[in-house]
Amino acid sequence: MSGYLAYSLSQVGSVLKLKDWAALSPDQHESLAAFRVRFSEFQEHLGKTMRAVAIEEEQEVERFGSVLAFMERLKVIDSADHWKLIRELRNAVNHEYEGDGTRLAEFFELMAKEAPALFGYFSHLQAHCASAYGISQ
Repeated sequence: MSGYLAYSLSQVGSVLKLKDWAALSPDQHESLAAFRVRFSEFQEHLGKTMRAVAIEEEQEVERFGSVLAFMERLKVIDSADHWKLIRELRNAVNHEYEGDGTRLAEFFELMAKEAPALFGYFSHLQAHCASAYGISQ
């Protein structure tokens, strides 16, 4: 998933520079749609993996906030608030996808800006799993 998201991120770079989103080509729409889905799925799967690690470590997982606090203590994520901000961004773009082009451009620009944070969280989670459980990619 990480590789697919990285590819989609590279594909939307030129689209994000456009001023007239009403004139996007079908290929550009396709690139944006793939990026949106891959960003969303990658964050969702990271969250599920973090929950699985918390379960393995016998942490409270009923509330995802507890999982995020644990991941913050492990230094997998920078902060629970940052994770929530990315999640809110993901939710917003998924609900606003067919809406105003200017607003969508802002969402996609923020997603492109936050994608490296997701890659970093993934890397930190991999490092933790390698260290704690001997699991490597």
